[in-house]
Amino acid sequence: MNDLITISNCKNCGQQIETYSFCPDCGAKKITKRITFKNLIVEFVDRFLNVDNSFIRTFVHLFTKPEEVIDGYIHGLRKRYVNAFGYFAISVTITGFYSFIVKDRIFELTTTALSSLMSKDEIEAQLVALDTSFQYQSVLSFILIPILALLSRLVFLNYKKYNLTEHFVIYLYAYSHIVAVVALIQTPITFLVDSYFIMAFLPFLFYFLYIGFVLKRLYSISLKKILIKTILFFLILLGLMVFLAIGTAIISSISGYLSAVAEAKASTGL
Repeated sequence: MNDLITISNCKNCGQQIETYSFCPDCGAKKITKRITFKNLIVEFVDRFLNVDNSFIRTFVHLFTKPEEVIDGYIHGLRKRYVNAFGYFAISVTITGFYSFIVKDRIFELTTTALSSLMSKDEIEAQLVALDTSFQYQSVLSFILIPILALLSRLVFLNYKKYNLTEHFVIYLYAYSHIVAVVALIQTPITFLVDSYFIMAFLPFLFYFLYIGFVLKRLYSISLKKILIKTILFFLILLGLMVFLAIGTAIISSISGYLSAVAEAKASTGL
């Protein structure tokens, strides 16, 4: 008697699967058993910890040869590495865990460091701003990346190798990578170091060095040129941040003034 052939449809694309372990159309694995905790662990290890896995390859190569990852994606390489938006999503997940773990500790360090410099109300305002940045970290990152791309394109305006959209891809990879790496490094350090200023400003040194390294490799320019352009980039960014801070302060002052006037009129019955 002939063995029965198990026929089913692929859960992903609907293609009929007979004796195959994988769908011949989309390549998805044929699932015949109920999911178990062991299945989840095996799938996680296979997807993220396998030495041949695209995530580990992307992570390592963004340190050793970022031009291959980023320039490759820009010019159509899609299978060898995690795609730009996928890598951004992984970074957001890592930084989200970081924020969840260190949030209270960061608040503690901030309060201690600013207690001799600011009033209680000013410190409270800083903590509110910090809490907002933690809550909307992924949104803020996604807003920041186009800004970084625009500034970078302006700094490299005399180079035609990458357009504005391609600079956006550069920072989807580069910014996502360095932010995630710094978060992983900072998680234990946050609980070992009592210096708020080291925790607050040291990451910017890593950002500065890594972004400069990536752009140097992508544009194949000298160390002197990339140093000048990286400094110019961060000076423009700093100027933009100062401008936004001043604008926010002016708006807050005007709003406070108008509120005070309104309250004064209400109290006098005018």
